[in-house]
Amino acid sequence: MRAPSGQSRASAVRRLSCVVSFGRASSTLEETKVMDSQGMAQMSSVDSLAASLLSATLMFDRASLLALEALAAESDRRVLRRGEVLVREGDASDRFFIVLSGRFTVHKEDSNGSVAEIAQGELIGEIGFFAGLPRTATVLAARDSIVLEIGRNHFEKAAETLPSLREAVTVFLARRFATQSPRSSRLKEPAKIRTLAIIAAGGSRISPLLIQHLRQAFGAATRARFVSRLDIQAKFPGLPIDDQRILNWLNELEAEAQFIVYVADEEPNEWTQVCIRQADTVLLLANASCSPRLNPSEELALSVHPPSTSRLVLVHDNRSAAVSGTSAWLDERPYVDQHHHVALDDGADFQRLVRFISGKALGFVAAGGGSLGSAHLGVYKAFVEAGACFDYLGGTSSGAAMMAGFARGLDADQIDRGTHSIFIKSRAFRRPTLPHFALLDHKAFDRALRLEYGDVLIEDLWLPFFALSTNLSSRQPHVHRRGKLWHAVRASGSIPGVLPPFFTDDGDMLVDGAIMNNLPLEQMTELKTGPNVIVTFGSSAPQKYDIDYDRIPGVSELALALLNPFGRARLPRVPSMLQVIASSMLAHRPQDIAVGEEDILVCPEVANTISFMDWSRHSELFSDAYDRTTRWIEEHLRQNDSALRAVLGTAHD
Repeated sequence: MRAPSGQSRASAVRRLSCVVSFGRASSTLEETKVMDSQGMAQMSSVDSLAASLLSATLMFDRASLLALEALAAESDRRVLRRGEVLVREGDASDRFFIVLSGRFTVHKEDSNGSVAEIAQGELIGEIGFFAGLPRTATVLAARDSIVLEIGRNHFEKAAETLPSLREAVTVFLARRFATQSPRSSRLKEPAKIRTLAIIAAGGSRISPLLIQHLRQAFGAATRARFVSRLDIQAKFPGLPIDDQRILNWLNELEAEAQFIVYVADEEPNEWTQVCIRQADTVLLLANASCSPRLNPSEELALSVHPPSTSRLVLVHDNRSAAVSGTSAWLDERPYVDQHHHVALDDGADFQRLVRFISGKALGFVAAGGGSLGSAHLGVYKAFVEAGACFDYLGGTSSGAAMMAGFARGLDADQIDRGTHSIFIKSRAFRRPTLPHFALLDHKAFDRALRLEYGDVLIEDLWLPFFALSTNLSSRQPHVHRRGKLWHAVRASGSIPGVLPPFFTDDGDMLVDGAIMNNLPLEQMTELKTGPNVIVTFGSSAPQKYDIDYDRIPGVSELALALLNPFGRARLPRVPSMLQVIASSMLAHRPQDIAVGEEDILVCPEVANTISFMDWSRHSELFSDAYDRTTRWIEEHLRQNDSALRAVLGTAHD
């Protein structure tokens, strides 16, 4: 029997101790008598926790709690420090484990890096143990961890008098091999963060006011427990920080709370080292006005934690002033994977940070589509008005351009006016040039982009943003997360042949991201976990052309026709060069989009009369997408759509 969603495992232990399910009543009653006769009825809290965790696994969900407590009492506890090997690939499977606290990474010899993560309550090595197979992977402790080690003697001794143990394993193995569902597929998703360490970054100090803001943000969305060195000293006076009793207490906290937040000291002392070892991820917190110089505690944290588990949080007094200077912080910490800006006068920033940490950050993924990209504005506006709070924005080509405006803090109507200024008022896409580098004069387009986006840097944006372009130098997708915002928009929308490629200071040649990936959902899921609103443009009905190929004129015929005022009307209605290039950009689109269970895929309906390059109808596209999306949201709210609830719920978690 499993604890209902939302209950702590500690309460599950108490409840399970007095409940007998009908499916295993007879063996449970017999096992109760056996345990009473052996004097084993009183188990330690650690054994109860282990039994509760075992009961929640598929292997032992049919075993009685008393049998699992007996198995836990027979088995050994093992403490591993960060980096220690638990099992090694190819070794004999003479024991298996249940993770009581901590986190592990799984590594295979034929793969680079870890292939999976294992968290509290998960089994390690159980299939090999019962099937008699050697270890299929090496498992390392990703932080200080405790496991229950169950050897063959332990299991056999407990199973001799407690038959539900063997019954549970037999049923599990039958189900496993009948369904052929490999364990690896269950572990592809990263394990959820349970513990994090707060480290003062640069020349900053962690102020009580900042901790108060974090407590409020975590408390509003999660069950979190903050632990400092003073808390340890108050509860365990006179004990050294590395005493086993303290470690046991910290692991008991992990079983009760959703998050444990370790507040490190400013110096890299023994307590700070414990915080770093115990953490799944580290938050490098800094006052943005302080010196960005890397300090010793940070150096220690970054030497232990990989980029994927390190976040820089720059704290500002308020949102009134534009952010600047972020690049200096990032240059000092090139291996930090993510950074965030939070303002002390804006609780929403702290709530957003908590969503990133808890794996609930909401993304908006915008596909390219030329002028059709104006529909993104309507979809975005409708979701925001319904209560969605977006945390990460990303896009390709025109999708990147629209998301860049939102990341700057503009609303949909302001971006629509900017679109009019760029494409209609300045006619940036109607200025041909000598067709040597491209068909259009990029100078006019560049001036319009710079005027619209300014010289703001991506890393200085309050809202995380990325744009996707295609790097022809490396033949790889190029994710823009730093540098001038207008440069990223320009590179992401560099339609080959229409505009010259964009060249970086490093010599890379970048063109439109749609060449490799018109919908950067994969990049979004690599940057964060949580639901997404995904907007792409579905395939329209096949368009046929009533054109006699032999009537397409050659150069001399075309020149004469263009010079004759009445000759143009007699030319066959062949799509223009720009239209052909634009259609080619959208020809290769993924048929299967890897939409998650909590993702929402939106495909705005667009009239066939609106072409890829027809920016004159941008406001019509915006308005129509807004109306259609608003009606869709209202309808699906009435249907209690789970994915929509997940997207809109991010604002209220």
